[in-house]
Amino acid sequence: MSAAILGIGCVCPLGRDWEAVQKGLSAGRPPETTLLPGPPGHPSLPAYCVPAPFEFSRHPRLRRASAISHFACSAAAAAVAESGPLPPGRSALIFAASDGSVSYTRRFYEEVINSGAGSPLLFPETVYNAPASHVAAMFGIDGPVLTIVSDSTAGTDALATAMDVLRSGEADRCLVVASEEADWISCDGARRWRLASGGASSSHRAILSEGAVAMVIGAGSPGDVILEAIHPGLTCQSSMQKCLEKIFCDLSAGRPPDAAVLSAACTFPATAEESALEAVFPGLRRGSPKRLAGEAFAVSSLLQCAWARQEILDGLARRVLVSVLGWSGQAGGAVLTSSSSEG
Repeated sequence: MSAAILGIGCVCPLGRDWEAVQKGLSAGRPPETTLLPGPPGHPSLPAYCVPAPFEFSRHPRLRRASAISHFACSAAAAAVAESGPLPPGRSALIFAASDGSVSYTRRFYEEVINSGAGSPLLFPETVYNAPASHVAAMFGIDGPVLTIVSDSTAGTDALATAMDVLRSGEADRCLVVASEEADWISCDGARRWRLASGGASSSHRAILSEGAVAMVIGAGSPGDVILEAIHPGLTCQSSMQKCLEKIFCDLSAGRPPDAAVLSAACTFPATAEESALEAVFPGLRRGSPKRLAGEAFAVSSLLQCAWARQEILDGLARRVLVSVLGWSGQAGGAVLTSSSSEG
């Protein structure tokens, strides 16, 4: 079963709507780097942050909500505005994240350490399901509401789960949202694992980013962009390149894509990804929005899909391969196509 992407919403350091983000990516200029201050005696760490102040809504439910929830609701609102209202009683929500609300978690445990008890006003936002709860409540979604927590592959896992929900008949439309917020703690964790930059900039380490991307998935019409295939994913045991080559071959199903959107946000995994693509589809036109927008895990994966959709809508390609690399040895991907080129 294939389904169409009926609407997209986006907020990230490059812009607060998809049009602005698209212009930022096309211009090829990365956002301004923010240095997040650490505890006394620890260095400030770089991140790409959504320019402050950012408050999506003064809805009472979001009065004490974390940034990740405001990002998620903002992106979801834009996606629904493009697709049209979600059908009452026939809608589902799949939310994807990696770190969740790190800022509220840090504040909660700081209170526990300093006073022996954490504030009940902070705790609700520390759980991974909090943004999904806010989005579901704001849009009246009373169908399946699921949260997926993983690395970048959580984005394609969320899309695959949405397809399963639609296929099962549990919903007619599915809102897929990925959201992330930048915090010194998450940046330091990634730096210690040598996955993110520890300086103001780095050519071989990713810079963590924040924001949200949302998509409304459902039955399409001629001219819509279709999620033709989503790979279930593989765990690379030895060679990342060989793993990606298999994923690319599986996704193409004998029909080569016209373009590819790559996942690597820094030099190290990019070598394997570029080599795999060249081995399977030599000379294929490619782009990598994460090189500009930074690493935001599932948010970045949905941003790749949004970029692929725009390539098709602009007439630059008919079938676009999306490659997804996780930081825990996982890899996946998707193929998007125009509805007129199916079959």
